[in-house]
Amino acid sequence: MESLSPFCPVDVRLLDRTRGETALRELLGGTPEKMLVLAPRFLCTELSLAPLFSALQGDGHCLHLVTDIQSNPSVEHLATLLAQLREQGFDPTCILAIGGGSCIDMAKGISALWHLTPDETSGPDTVREAIQAQKYLRKDHTFLSILAMPTTAGTGSEVTHWATIWDTQQGRKLSIDCAACYPKAAILIPEWTVGMPASLTLSTGLDALSHAMEAFWAKARNPFSQALAITAVDRVRRFLPQVLAAPLDANLRREMCLASLLAGLAFSQTRTTACHSLSYPLTLLHGMPHGYAAAITLAPVMKRNRAVLPDIAELEALFCRDGGFDLWLEHVSNDIQSLRLSAFSVPEEALPAVAQSAFTTGRMDNNPIVFTPEESLQILRECI
Repeated sequence: MESLSPFCPVDVRLLDRTRGETALRELLGGTPEKMLVLAPRFLCTELSLAPLFSALQGDGHCLHLVTDIQSNPSVEHLATLLAQLREQGFDPTCILAIGGGSCIDMAKGISALWHLTPDETSGPDTVREAIQAQKYLRKDHTFLSILAMPTTAGTGSEVTHWATIWDTQQGRKLSIDCAACYPKAAILIPEWTVGMPASLTLSTGLDALSHAMEAFWAKARNPFSQALAITAVDRVRRFLPQVLAAPLDANLRREMCLASLLAGLAFSQTRTTACHSLSYPLTLLHGMPHGYAAAITLAPVMKRNRAVLPDIAELEALFCRDGGFDLWLEHVSNDIQSLRLSAFSVPEEALPAVAQSAFTTGRMDNNPIVFTPEESLQILRECI
């Protein structure tokens, strides 16, 4: 049997709100922390987070709240937040991230770069260089510990050890990749996902599906990751249509949180493959939400991978009762968002540039078939 890498060092809790907030306070323990809290402004209001923050302060912790959290964290925004913290003289000992994958990825970015010298993170250029040169891997470099409380069900960032930082100036995706990026703990509170609009529920659910399907066929797969992946795929298949039909059902939200968690655990062992590699320029160049950009090529990539990986028949069999994967995907998405590139205003003449930018090391070459730019272009044309 293949060697299995260490599973997951994150202390994961799936709890209701009261028990989840209590667990957070217990995890912090009795030692006062200088806590950087990342939580988008709308979530602070929507989730009524003020009592939680007051309780943490009552426990002796010093909180510094940052609510300006952008989707798809950029080099520029990461540099801005680092500079603001230094200017304000706040020296955190840990980070609490309450939000979706972008919020948790920003926490990982700050965690990885905070203990570099100020000159090494003085602006976008130095932050870009620090990420590209992996200065956070220096011997004896320390990271800030992260407590993650995801408010979406799909990204799995709470159980992975990398973060995506977008370099909008140079038109590429950067990655911070280090085992120290694993959060110390992740507390999943399904009630916090009930307020997600249908479009976000769908896109994050499809992100979880992409993570699971790609983990199943990744070159780096093993029997353990495949077992997690196929379980996650089946959960998304069953529960995503149901939660879209009944968005206030807390039990269905819990099922999607669990599906996302299982998918995150699966691809934390394998990384993603061609679908994610193709998605990055779609997001960067055309603004496609990440979950849609990753899922839009699942069907043509799966069809091609099937030729070299017979195991994919197990994935396809899950969708037999739904008329096949293509029909399931159409039915689950069409009332909310058509999954065609044209629906996202991506013109066919833009596809060659997307295909040329679609090779991401560690993703495309983790696919059973490493697609050339010409093959990538054909896949994209099938999605127009």
